[in-house]
Amino acid sequence: MIHLKNSFLALLIILIFSRCSEVYNPKIDSNADALIVEGLITDGEGPFSIKLTKAVLFSSDSTSEINYVTGAKLTVNDNENNSVDLIDAGLGTYTLPTGFKAKIGNSYKLHILTTDGNIFESNDQKLLPPQSYDSIHASYGTQGYVDKNNVYKNVGGAVIEEDLFQNISNLDSVPVCRFNSNITLQYIFPLYTPSITDWHWIYFGWESFQLNSIENITDEKSLSSNSILKNHSLGFMPFDALSYGYVMPINSNVYYYLRINQFTMNHDSYLFYKGANKQLAATGKIFDPVTSQLYGNMKCVNNPTKTVLGLFEVSSVTQQAFVVTLVVSDKSVKITKVPYIFVPGTTEKEYKVWDGNPLLKPKDPSYDYIPMPDWWYHNL
Repeated sequence: MIHLKNSFLALLIILIFSRCSEVYNPKIDSNADALIVEGLITDGEGPFSIKLTKAVLFSSDSTSEINYVTGAKLTVNDNENNSVDLIDAGLGTYTLPTGFKAKIGNSYKLHILTTDGNIFESNDQKLLPPQSYDSIHASYGTQGYVDKNNVYKNVGGAVIEEDLFQNISNLDSVPVCRFNSNITLQYIFPLYTPSITDWHWIYFGWESFQLNSIENITDEKSLSSNSILKNHSLGFMPFDALSYGYVMPINSNVYYYLRINQFTMNHDSYLFYKGANKQLAATGKIFDPVTSQLYGNMKCVNNPTKTVLGLFEVSSVTQQAFVVTLVVSDKSVKITKVPYIFVPGTTEKEYKVWDGNPLLKPKDPSYDYIPMPDWWYHNL
């Protein structure tokens, strides 16, 4: 009897899923010689570049292989009959001339001629007006966080949010934005050596980390709905140097420098990033989206059956920067607007400080103070 009940239950489950689900077979050509296009131009400061690679074949035994597409001829054309040739910088990277800046309201098309004679083009991509935020605010919270060593734990940090689109008018539709935000951890601390009383080391350095693991985008709306967007999450920022892979002495000074790039996208770019997020957000559940080739706004003109992936994005950009500080007394978060400054790659520096008799200070150059870089706003 028990065996009969189990058999009946299994049959019932099969019937339910056969009636309520539909087999989805994504169009994936596992051995297609697919071109991948990655490019972005904005109305902001460059330099801008387009990267061309070929997809790794499904049959390949290499998971880290990168097939750069070299020797191609790339041109960006606009609706005012301007044409700009890109420069081959090597390793599949093609750069636009220094000083190039896209114009609000214009449309741009990317044209690619590869060495095998294939011609690829994007759709016309219109550059929409940039949108800024209405306000930005942060509060203290505790969240699960995967640190730099891939260890998951609950940590305290800043929950950073923005309000948007309060002053929208005279537009055909409510804009959609994506946010590329990063935190630069800046630190400085003295390191004393117990056996030495006349001098000690000073260490300072920095490293930048992305605030989100997937593309942060707003939802698409129509003007018939309320366009104002409240408390859009920009991400979570731990107040813990260990979460970023740093073990700091107790006397360290640690600063968190938040930079936000807010891109106003056209419809093609929005659809691309929305599709990417659906795939990246899959958690292994039965109704998760099936991973498939992510098509963008490119096509092969001379051979429509040829696969081309990726995106030529044309978006306007607004850039903002803030200092994020934890107020320990009441666990509140202070967020202060500061200049948006380019931050170079990860660096750590050290120098010796002489604490003894100035007349006996060694002439070793390592005792000379190393100034903070100009971009380090704490030194302004």
